[in-house]
Amino acid sequence: MSVFLRQAEEILEIAVHGNQEVAIAIDRQGGVRMMDPTGWSLPSMRLEYGAGFVYKVERHGGVLRVEGWDGTQRCVLEKRVGLRPWAYLPGMPAVRRRLEIAPVAITPLHQPLYG
Repeated sequence: MSVFLRQAEEILEIAVHGNQEVAIAIDRQGGVRMMDPTGWSLPSMRLEYGAGFVYKVERHGGVLRVEGWDGTQRCVLEKRVGLRPWAYLPGMPAVRRRLEIAPVAITPLHQPLYG
């Protein structure tokens, strides 16, 4: 397996635990630059930073996607990931709360409540 594809797999496995989109440029000496992917194509990132490998991490619905390019090869890895419950979002309480409803007696409208 090539270094290029192995790095894409490692990025995918790490990204599963995160929640943001990111662009990654890896230069020929192994230096890593991470940035907001907005407005960047893989070829333009590679050219701008002189990178050997470039990757984008994106989330769409329940799918995590890593796209990579090394100038001659392209790879796309996808992994279905569960949507996180709202209780685990930042700022939300970590304890799940349960709504409990007390039973209520229901009587027909045409019958009196007492006697």
